[in-house]
Amino acid sequence: MDSKVILTYYDVEDNIAEELVNAHQIDEFKFQVKNVPFFAPNISYDDIIGVENNEGVLYFEELLEPSEHSTVQIVFFNVAEIPNVINGIEELECNWEGFSEQTILAIDIPPSIDYKMVKNYLDTKANEGVLDYKEACLSNTHKRNID
Repeated sequence: MDSKVILTYYDVEDNIAEELVNAHQIDEFKFQVKNVPFFAPNISYDDIIGVENNEGVLYFEELLEPSEHSTVQIVFFNVAEIPNVINGIEELECNWEGFSEQTILAIDIPPSIDYKMVKNYLDTKANEGVLDYKEACLSNTHKRNID
């Protein structure tokens, strides 16, 4: 059964914020994240999380099993470059979520992808002034790619 889980986090201004993610229920308090968080840190696609059920509202409680996927969150400064960057991300065999009218993307990097190639691509685009990015959740696998 699919549900929505609330992730609570501190935003860039250090205010408490919330983000909803889709999650597949494994058991009563165990869910698998099924989309890429746009803002919340430390959670990635396919992570297994524990939740608290507060009168039918599900809140993230803890990370139970990391999936080894990584999450990178991108903000664009040059909107005209969004389609080119999306093509580049897809060529690197990464998935993304976003909306064409928005200037943010959430990137899912599967564990089979060499993160060093993705990071080099994003660094190039950042140096060109196209975007900035945040490594919101780097798996141990991807950390080893850049060590």
